[in-house]
Amino acid sequence: MANTVLHTKLGIELNLEREDLGHPGMPGLWERLYERDRMLGSMRVPVSERGMQCAGVCLKAGVVAWMYLREQGGRRQAVHERAEDEARHTAPVSDEHKAYQERIIRTAEGAGFRAGREVRTPLGPRRWIQTDTLVEGDNGLRIGWEVQLSTAAAKGPRSVRARAGRASSHGITPAWHTDREDYASRNDTQWTRSNRLPARVIAKSGGLRVVSGFRVLEFWRCDVTADLPCPDNIGYWGRCGEIHAVPKPRDVMFDDLVRRTAAGLIVPLEYRSGSRTQRFWVPADERERYYEVAGAPELDPKGEEQRAGRGSGNGPTCRPRITISSSRHVLDWRDQSHWAAQPKPCRYCRKPTNLVDDHGIHMHKVCHESALEAAAA
Repeated sequence: MANTVLHTKLGIELNLEREDLGHPGMPGLWERLYERDRMLGSMRVPVSERGMQCAGVCLKAGVVAWMYLREQGGRRQAVHERAEDEARHTAPVSDEHKAYQERIIRTAEGAGFRAGREVRTPLGPRRWIQTDTLVEGDNGLRIGWEVQLSTAAAKGPRSVRARAGRASSHGITPAWHTDREDYASRNDTQWTRSNRLPARVIAKSGGLRVVSGFRVLEFWRCDVTADLPCPDNIGYWGRCGEIHAVPKPRDVMFDDLVRRTAAGLIVPLEYRSGSRTQRFWVPADERERYYEVAGAPELDPKGEEQRAGRGSGNGPTCRPRITISSSRHVLDWRDQSHWAAQPKPCRYCRKPTNLVDDHGIHMHKVCHESALEAAAA
């Protein structure tokens, strides 16, 4: 049984815990619907054709579960047609899962952000995304935390990849957290993991460490002085002379991760090395520099990131320097002289950046090139 029912023919939800079913402007709604359902039952109309679905646990699980109405012991009830759908409601959310939800909300609200659990984001008249725990951060950021402590599908419409992609395409940054080691090697989203702990430890305000899923980027020039091999193995003696980035694992405290993702200081990254793709979280300024070096991603029609300038699935090659016009002075943005240790506002857009021009003035590569194009127009 369920307390919330979706009436597909009327396009409304029915809350059986309320006398008016949640629709005070429709008096006698229960009586009309109940009598209609009994009449259709007497006519042997299949439950699946009566237009009522479970709008609770089953819908969140991506299952269409048909229901019929009944009165028992003076109580109004919506009953699942199939026993397996009914059983789905008896599987309780673990105490550990609840503790993570409470901690995320407490941490976010303590930092001045809004947060809520089981939040629905409308997509249309009868469609929405339901997020485990949603944090509303700075500048319109929405971080959708999904705590996955049980088995998660790897394929299909309810798979992690599908759900994360759906959230991203509707303005929610997916943040999946687990305590299972096997998820650390999955690349269907940016997973973070903490060690398996009891609920009482998770709920405490003390340190909760994230042991995988967060990294920092180390940038280095690919020349004869470098210790690392060229990942593309091209150029003189296998050296291309370009700047490359290498991810280094780092631990981060869970509360810091919640706060800094909401503030936009830690962001998701899709990192490609040859034919391999890795997904993890990095500091925002390091992702910006990585995009300056390797090319920023673009979104395809499905909302998934595609690498700029890559027309095939082949491994990457060192990107050539971009020349705007032969009559202009072109900055070599990959040169270390154009990287400042401390970020400052860009002279054009005023957003922080570590990039500087020949005179040490902070500016984004894209902003500078746009200004040159505008001046030449």
